Amino acid sequence: MTRESSPRVSVVMRSYNDAAVVRHTLEALRQQTDPGFELWNYDSSSTDGTLDVIREYNVPERIVLNDSRSYNPGRVLNEAVARCTGDIVVFINSDATPSDPYWLQRLVYPFRDKRVAATYGKQSARPDARSLFVKDTERAFGAGHIASEWTHFFSMANSAVRRSVALELPFETRIQYSEDIDWSYRVRRAGHRLVYVEGAEAVHSHNYTLTQSFRRHWGEGTADAFIFREGELRESFLGYCVMPFGMEVLRDLRWAYERRCADAMLHSVPLRAVQKWARWQGFRAARRTNVAA
Repeated sequence: MTRESSPRVSVVMRSYNDAAVVRHTLEALRQQTDPGFELWNYDSSSTDGTLDVIREYNVPERIVLNDSRSYNPGRVLNEAVARCTGDIVVFINSDATPSDPYWLQRLVYPFRDKRVAATYGKQSARPDARSLFVKDTERAFGAGHIASEWTHFFSMANSAVRRSVALELPFETRIQYSEDIDWSYRVRRAGHRLVYVEGAEAVHSHNYTLTQSFRRHWGEGTADAFIFREGELRESFLGYCVMPFGMEVLRDLRWAYERRCADAMLHSVPLRAVQKWARWQGFRAARRTNVAA
């Protein structure tokens, strides 16, 4: 895409204690084939040196600090959209490192179609990722065929949005998890297009402990209750928890067998039990109180 046909782009990077990877991500941004974008850094008051690295790559006027103790993703995203000047706002997490110099060009290319409100790129697991997290990343992204059959899927960690749409339909501030799912679901229902760009790849994954997995999936369960409040999901214990647990374990075991991966076989049941039980507990708690905490 030539510069003349390119929309003006703002890149927003959110970070918190990512000193081990943030430099790689910033360097990858610097190496993009089209450097004509403004960078905004939103950091949750990192204490591990992340900010020192960011200050090497950006000017103080475009580095915004927020308090990690009161962090709300929707509020931060709305503030970023309001501050940016680009027609297209690209969101990239500090630990989601673009894979090549054409990442940005590919991610924004679909916006030539005025019906497109957002794009999201492929994510691949980091080299140190545990086997089941590799499998989950491959399943969620890959060529995009599997996720296209789900009720809804989107990821803000490697994405771009049309600023005018984000101003018209702001991000939800009443939830702490899955704000990207909520926003993109509302955008899609409003008649806009969402495009998966397999070629706009970023390396991004987390090795969650069981405790971290419980916390995250509990939060996503509460968000599910808020986002899909018109009956889009199976809401029974059998349909929301038991059946997804059994199906995921079977997929894990098949994946592990094909790759001769003992680690995946050993960890499938405990990991999936924690994930599905936590999600059910969060979903049920939110349904009882009608509040997505």
